[in-house]
Amino acid sequence: MKLKRDLYKALYSNYEAKKSKALFQLNLAFEKPVAIGEHPQLVDDCIKLVDEVASADESIATLTSYYGDMDDSA
Repeated sequence: MKLKRDLYKALYSNYEAKKSKALFQLNLAFEKPVAIGEHPQLVDDCIKLVDEVASADESIATLTSYYGDMDDSA
């Protein structure tokens, strides 16, 4: 069971990290656009970031739907 839980945690962590990275970049674009500087494709980049968040959310939902929520007690 530990191997299954470790695999689950690794997959879940991967998607959470991708989501966190994209959300950080989106927050930066919304809150501190001057930090981005000259960025002519800002809208296109933000569209991609929103898609990355949605993909990560969907992947997490799929993982938990098929394999449950494997916490440390499993």
